[in-house]
Amino acid sequence: MPTDYLDISVPISPDMLVWSTHERVSIDTDESIYAGERNRVTALRLTTHTGTHVDAPYHFVENGLTADQLGLDILIGSAAVYDFRGRTAITAELLTRAGVGSVPRLLLRTGNSQWIRTGPLPAVPAHLTEDAAHYLIDKGIRLVGIDGLTVDAPDTVVAHSALLRAGVILLETLDLSQVEPGDYELICLPLRIAGVDGAPARAVLRPR
Repeated sequence: MPTDYLDISVPISPDMLVWSTHERVSIDTDESIYAGERNRVTALRLTTHTGTHVDAPYHFVENGLTADQLGLDILIGSAAVYDFRGRTAITAELLTRAGVGSVPRLLLRTGNSQWIRTGPLPAVPAHLTEDAAHYLIDKGIRLVGIDGLTVDAPDTVVAHSALLRAGVILLETLDLSQVEPGDYELICLPLRIAGVDGAPARAVLRPR
């Protein structure tokens, strides 16, 4: 990959950080001899929301789009990275002061990037508030990414619910620790798994 691309995906491994209620990753490699050659086939077990992943509307909406139905025009295109390090609750007021809304894909760099690869998960990670979610909907944002396991505060799904019901795609568990605020091109390609609520993704940025 050319050096001007920034890989913002978290590598998938058995010791990676996952949501407490989700199954942990297992990777089992079978090494065998076939046609006189040694070959390996790896069995991978994980949830659709493991590591860097996309949430499709079907995650919360009964008849919403599934992961394989998401348009590439949403997943690829101009994006803006905003720096909210030092903030826990990202509110509509903070988004307004930062000038969020001119670019259809928003990536939130927060203090979450410090632990997203290694843990431990803090009691209250940086997250969007409900009024922030409605602000983004009103601004016509099409995709929201964050460097945490979820866009929501613990024990709530208000941001998830509002954004996905409005057709806004979520990109979670990013590693933005090496990404400066600014304008980029986002290329996000979730696995094309038919009929599911989300999918692991490889996501990269190219400075604009």
